[in-house]
Amino acid sequence: MCGKIYYFRLTGDNRLLFGGQASYSTLEPANLAEYMRPKMTKVFPQLRDVTITHAWGGYIAITYNRIPDCGRLSPTTFYAHGFSGHGVALSNLYGKLMAEAIQGQAERFDMLARVKHLPFPGGAIRTPMLVAAMLFYRMKDALS
Repeated sequence: MCGKIYYFRLTGDNRLLFGGQASYSTLEPANLAEYMRPKMTKVFPQLRDVTITHAWGGYIAITYNRIPDCGRLSPTTFYAHGFSGHGVALSNLYGKLMAEAIQGQAERFDMLARVKHLPFPGGAIRTPMLVAAMLFYRMKDALS
């Protein structure tokens, strides 16, 4: 069974940053803080009664093959995007490889830049197809 992946860390002012829920439907829960509370307290039950002071959501960039897309737009313009919900971990790696490339050691960055990326299929029905596919796999995981 596939488990949920949550991320968390202490902030500079000693508060907990907690996240990791993705929605592929483009709809955000009405009260995101209360939606996330059961997930946070499953990991940290002792935080059941704490006040959540900030909550935010947004879109995640997903690539067809779930590998980030990176490359160069010019000799001095680099990019990396499409972390497919794994940006907390992978953006650090891609940032390091991009910094190496800027310093003249581009072998590792260029290797990842050669990965071919395809557009998501589906046209106008792309989002409903994605929501249905993710629901199917969530149910499959829950039943296995």
